[in-house]
Amino acid sequence: MQPTTTAERSFQIFNQILMVFLALVCLVPLLHVLALSLSSSASVMSNQVTFWPIGLNFNSYEKALENPTFLPALGLSAKRTILSLAVSLLVNCLAAYVLSKGGGRDGIAGYKGFVGFFIVAMLFNGGMIPTYLLVTKIGLYNSIWALILPSAVNVFYLILIMNFFKALPKELEEAAFMDGANHWQVFARMFLPLSLPVLATVGLFMVVNDWNEWFMGSIYMKGDNVPLSTLLKSIISVPIVDASNASEVAKLNNRSIRAAQVLIGALPILLIYPVLQRFFTQGIVIGAVKE
Repeated sequence: MQPTTTAERSFQIFNQILMVFLALVCLVPLLHVLALSLSSSASVMSNQVTFWPIGLNFNSYEKALENPTFLPALGLSAKRTILSLAVSLLVNCLAAYVLSKGGGRDGIAGYKGFVGFFIVAMLFNGGMIPTYLLVTKIGLYNSIWALILPSAVNVFYLILIMNFFKALPKELEEAAFMDGANHWQVFARMFLPLSLPVLATVGLFMVVNDWNEWFMGSIYMKGDNVPLSTLLKSIISVPIVDASNASEVAKLNNRSIRAAQVLIGALPILLIYPVLQRFFTQGIVIGAVKE
């Protein structure tokens, strides 16, 4: 709908300027980090680099990729993110579907009790030490499932999906039941396709959180069997310098190496977001209801 009054046009122009400004605020630090990672050590040390590389080279990226633990950590992070996304979406969607029915004839007995239980679990958790003891006692320590199962159910995401399920027209569900469908068919063939907007949004939150989360890898994994975020955190906080690499490290600058490591860690998320953005628009179209 095109603005018709001067006030509406002014408001639209102001919004566009504001959005461009906010986009630049988010983009400028990324450009600076990219320029640092591609610049020579001398230019970085002399603080000459702003938003354009000086003395273009890829030494920082080569040094980051030479770490023998980098690629295994990258693979572990990718595997963790994919498995966690699949498990979490499945578990949260199934729970949200059941809770969206409410109580009474079509719902489950004690509906309010279940909702209250989940809300209490969202506000209060078991604590780090009891969770660690539980993970070790059931044999998940130093396995990828220690990074997935403890956070598989996220009550905030569950409530988002549940409220979206509740907003879907009941007439569609009733028509499916009249045609002979059961709950599994309604859930898989109707609710999930119509819920692409919320699933894409929640999925993006899950991917970003699982990819960037480093603390669980530091307490549940040992040795070099850690996700990329945990490895990068340890390298950035405590750079590994010994007799074998001291001369090479002296030729580089820690700021440029750290910038390269940060960009490598952020690259998968930067590539995934435009893909999910396409599903946002597609999901909104599929979920449209005509009265």
